[in-house]
Amino acid sequence: MKKILTYCAIPVATMFGIYLGFPGFTAQAGDINQIYKDTCELCHAKDGKGSEAGKQFGVPDFSSADYQKSRTDAQMKESMTNGTKNPNYVKLSDLGVDLAELDNLIKLVRGFSQ
Repeated sequence: MKKILTYCAIPVATMFGIYLGFPGFTAQAGDINQIYKDTCELCHAKDGKGSEAGKQFGVPDFSSADYQKSRTDAQMKESMTNGTKNPNYVKLSDLGVDLAELDNLIKLVRGFSQ
């Protein structure tokens, strides 16, 4: 049990530190690659397959064709806007992302499966 808490505590502390320390750190509107890097990459990794911390939290593998087929754009937008069942997920609006950028962010996520 102590080992599980140790493995979970560090990534959770890191996420909250980034969340609390850099809420206005996101890129200017229109730079979707920078938005992904600033707000998503910590858990989802540069390639969309999931970072080590993200995998511990159960993030999906965006490069998986099965994942891509399982989610509509509307479902992705809903998750990005209102969060997920995963208690570690932080809504993008809470990270300073302009919700007008979500369609472009979804296109970027869709691109991981190609």
